Amino acid sequence: MKMKKKLDGGLKKISIYLLFFIFSSDISYSSQILDYETEEFVKEIIEDIIEVNKINKKITFKLNNSNEINAFVDINNVIHINSGLIIHCADYVALMSVLAHEVGHIDLNHIALRKKTIENTKKYNTLGLLSVIAGSALTQNPQLLQGSILTSGALSNRYIVFSKDQEMEADLYALKTLNLLRTNSESIQILLETIEQKLLNKGFSKDDQRVSTHPYFEDRILLIKNFEDNKKNNLNENYNKRFNYIKAKFLGYSDNEEVLTALNEPFKTYAESIKLARSGNLKMSLQNLNEIIKKNNNNFLLETKADILFSYGYTKEAKKFYKKNLEKYPLNYYAQIRIFENIETKNLSNNDTEIIFENNKNLLYKFYNNKNVLLKYFELAQKLNKNEWLEFFNFFLSIDDMEKEVFDIEIKNYKNTKDSDLLKLVNMIENVN
Repeated sequence: MKMKKKLDGGLKKISIYLLFFIFSSDISYSSQILDYETEEFVKEIIEDIIEVNKINKKITFKLNNSNEINAFVDINNVIHINSGLIIHCADYVALMSVLAHEVGHIDLNHIALRKKTIENTKKYNTLGLLSVIAGSALTQNPQLLQGSILTSGALSNRYIVFSKDQEMEADLYALKTLNLLRTNSESIQILLETIEQKLLNKGFSKDDQRVSTHPYFEDRILLIKNFEDNKKNNLNENYNKRFNYIKAKFLGYSDNEEVLTALNEPFKTYAESIKLARSGNLKMSLQNLNEIIKKNNNNFLLETKADILFSYGYTKEAKKFYKKNLEKYPLNYYAQIRIFENIETKNLSNNDTEIIFENNKNLLYKFYNNKNVLLKYFELAQKLNKNEWLEFFNFFLSIDDMEKEVFDIEIKNYKNTKDSDLLKLVNMIENVN
């Protein structure tokens, strides 16, 4: 999230305790999920897609907390992935196919072409519309689709047909990508059928599909069936196991009993252990989770256990499991931040305080808009008498009501610092305001 003049109030909880780290998002209908396990998995999938297609650009993504089965590319070429999509994918190949579709929009320059068309019409809001129409065929909001696109006088039939062509082109791109990766799965067709049925249940008829920017579902399914180059059903079992743990975790925080019931073990018990904790049954939750941890080599189960313990106020015990996760995944900022914000500085020696101050600066740079991080650093700076840092934190914590002109003048005063770490933070704050 771009931090303008408002600090984030800290990491928020889903239901009664924290698993995903939620911040306000640029998307009006959802919030962003920050989960290291999921981020790393999606990153690897996208890197595979980039590699086989020889793409020479960095592709970024965001995870959104939304029940809608959807993924889309925004005007900045950022792929947005809804939690509802992950929940309804039967395996990782279905998710990969959707991600390849979105990467196809980027690689084939569809956003630039759409933007040019929109700029030529000059009759509707570019950013708001692109956030809707730049996506895959996975939207479950026909009202939004019809209100923002289908009934817009600025869109001609020619433009809608052109958009259908782009969507079919992205579908072909995805199928060719799966062929290059030597994988395929019936899950892709099952996902499309699930989405179509949900749309029909919402009243999105075949006639609505006719004027939609996306191809008919039956045409897309036929394309999958007849794509001769891609008949193999090879699965990367490691990928699929990791995906199922992630899916189970998402299901644990959802109310989708139908999909949860269809899960295999140990993923079903994993999802249920999270639900038990949410319902207040900590003892049974931990019993089930401990059994899974004993039988399965997945370090992220320890992070989930830490999240559960933390939510019930067992901070000391939770920190032990966060630390165990960090031993294997030292870049898991979300485990690190949970430990950092709960450090008791009162009885720390100056030497230990200095070590903590230096070793957690990566959090300060990554979560500079998080009030808990700033306040903890303020506390550490006070103990160490780091006056220059204290002055900057005082300034930064007061910018909420500061006029931009005043901010621009004040920020320059801190650019003269000799402390390279502080200067790095100052420059970051300046660039996002």
